[in-house]
Amino acid sequence: MKAKYILMLMFFWGTFTTFGQNTTTIHIAGKVEHELTLTLDDLKTLPVVSGKNFKVISTSGDIRKEFKTYQGVLLTNILDKAQIKVNNPKEKGKLIVLVKATDNYTTAFSYHELFNNPTGEQVLVLFEIDNRPIAKDGPFLLISATDKITGARHVKWLSEIQVVEL
Repeated sequence: MKAKYILMLMFFWGTFTTFGQNTTTIHIAGKVEHELTLTLDDLKTLPVVSGKNFKVISTSGDIRKEFKTYQGVLLTNILDKAQIKVNNPKEKGKLIVLVKATDNYTTAFSYHELFNNPTGEQVLVLFEIDNRPIAKDGPFLLISATDKITGARHVKWLSEIQVVEL
């Protein structure tokens, strides 16, 4: 009984200590040649993309947030820096990119969705909204600007990017 209580406590402690935790880095791992831990300064060495008028839309169709302007980098540029491992081009269809927040909220993109589709040109890791560093939702967040329901893949407190094979 005591062991069960300790395990439950460890589970809840881990859950609550990561929720909303401020992270100043993004860790990239999995099927990559170079596992990376990137800071804001590291991200700014990649080509910066700017955009205007982004709306976070919930599954009910409500507008949850609006960004007049934003700046960030393409997720594909981060993945190119880490160099995804692919032994055979036919394996690309089995690759999934998982994007995870500090509270374990996770969203996924297929390799082909990011690299062979216009969607990939609008999946961004943001570090600035409305001409200010992101504060409330963590220093980094991810958006997929071409999604109809943008809130489903709006990842606040972005902390980890994992490349996995199905």
